[in-house]
Amino acid sequence: MLQLFYDHNDFPNARKLKDERFHWLQDIGAVDLGESQPDSTGFLFGYQYSYSHLINQVGDRPGIHDRPEEREELIHLDEVLRVLAVNGIEVPTPQTWVLEIDEELPRDLEFPLFVRTRKSSWKRGGDQSKVRNLNELADESDLLRRAFGWDTTILVRKWLDIAVAGQWMFGDAPQEIRTWVIDGQPVAWSFHYLHAVPNPVGFPPSPADLSQLKSMAALVAKPFRSRLIAADFVRDTNHNWHFMEAGPGANAGTAHEAVFKYVASRLIGNETDLAGDAVGGRL
Repeated sequence: MLQLFYDHNDFPNARKLKDERFHWLQDIGAVDLGESQPDSTGFLFGYQYSYSHLINQVGDRPGIHDRPEEREELIHLDEVLRVLAVNGIEVPTPQTWVLEIDEELPRDLEFPLFVRTRKSSWKRGGDQSKVRNLNELADESDLLRRAFGWDTTILVRKWLDIAVAGQWMFGDAPQEIRTWVIDGQPVAWSFHYLHAVPNPVGFPPSPADLSQLKSMAALVAKPFRSRLIAADFVRDTNHNWHFMEAGPGANAGTAHEAVFKYVASRLIGNETDLAGDAVGGRL
């Protein structure tokens, strides 16, 4: 029997992050990983630690996903983009350049740019992440490397004028949607900044928007082995959708309780009702 699992050792982080996912998992019958057996089968939700940490969690539980090698494929955005390119998968994506430490900058950089690391889109917020020249690019890269490590790989993305959903502590919250893909099939969507903007502008998306997002999410998920993938898309001021990033759904946050419970239940074969609302629903 497939089961949902969590690790009680994640509870301190969940409290600090105000992450309700583990309570929601308990509501629908998930059990602590410590209660699993070598022949247990199911899916583990948690946080992204090291490869070895996940091996310690599920290495002797071959029936529990994600497996370390499945999740590893989705940790770094530059690798995700490389895999999509190698497999000939084309979805609308802003041009992205990879900047390694001590390497010359690409000659075809086009300012303005958005700057992030290969693993995180953490930023100071608002227009401060919009770099307009080489000096600003150097300053922003130095900031990220002080935060994440001197040899951190930097990704720079062609700037998009993104449609605004509302305001939060870091400035403009974008009209960004997280899609949830199970075994290659997109099953649900949720507004990504619901925790900060409960009544976003531009929502709900139209049926045509959702149809397009479903098609793009299926393409993005196709080359990867993880049973649950979160693929994020953002809308620009011209009402076009762009792929932002994809990652392991096991680690993906959301403030939409109904969508999360629906997705988690679907993972173990339980079909539940999801009426949907303006900020989340089925795909």
